[in-house]
Amino acid sequence: LFIAPLFVHKLNFIVKYLMQFKDIKVVTTFHKPGLDLYGQKFITSFEENVDKRIQLYVYAEDCSPVVKDPTQVLVFNAKEALPKLNAFKEKWGNVPKANGIPPEDIKARRPRDHHKAFKWDAVRFANKVYAVFDACEKSYDWCVWMDADTVVHSKWSYAQFKNLLPEDKWLTYVGRGKGSQTWPECGFYGMNLNDKTCQKFLKEFERVYEDAEDGIFKLEEWHDSFVFGDLLNKIKERDPNVLDYSAEMYLKEAKTGGGGHPLINTVLGTWIDHMKGDRKNTGKSLAKDLMVQRQEQYWQ
Repeated sequence: LFIAPLFVHKLNFIVKYLMQFKDIKVVTTFHKPGLDLYGQKFITSFEENVDKRIQLYVYAEDCSPVVKDPTQVLVFNAKEALPKLNAFKEKWGNVPKANGIPPEDIKARRPRDHHKAFKWDAVRFANKVYAVFDACEKSYDWCVWMDADTVVHSKWSYAQFKNLLPEDKWLTYVGRGKGSQTWPECGFYGMNLNDKTCQKFLKEFERVYEDAEDGIFKLEEWHDSFVFGDLLNKIKERDPNVLDYSAEMYLKEAKTGGGGHPLINTVLGTWIDHMKGDRKNTGKSLAKDLMVQRQEQYWQ
């Protein structure tokens, strides 16, 4: 009679304690050249600096990354774990419009940039989105995409990471700064899997790839960031509860094109560097990329 109330009290305490810790999974993918150039560095920096309660899912294509802590970093063979991706590549792998060569109507109205193959390279960027779809099925609370050409340069606690993923938001992402009229920077984004709007977003995100003729190929561009941004903008009209890490920034470049290098200029630069583009070869973002004063030792 006296033990039961004490047991219930302790059980309630345990439940409240456990509720503080949301399941957070990070997902990335790369092939063998990517592993050699940046992927291994990313994994090693993740293991060294990210709280062990946060796991990393790696979808590796034709390569075997070195993992010191297999309880934190889980490696999946992309060709075995992603059958939908394989089917997408089988269907579209030899179709010019899905591999960087836009159709004639786009060439006609885009004479200045139709040669920029990445904007229409659906097959290349499908690796990323299908890894996201699969990882979300393996996750419970939050699933966070992080580009593999990233390095975690400073210690990143669970509390710090969780604070970046507010429970009242169905999605977090890196935009291009205040006033931006271009696609988001999809080097880092978080999905609140317990939110119904996020569930709808993911369902439609996968549909536009699975039904590509009536999906991505009806858009103006079909790289993943454009597809992500188009869908985000449509759903945001009905449910604006998202977090844009770049919301307080202003980049002059953001009116047109890609909009600079916003990720490292947001709060995310506290912990990570993103070696997008040619920065992969130098192994670090450039001094001129910083538009804010960063205090972290890495940036000094």
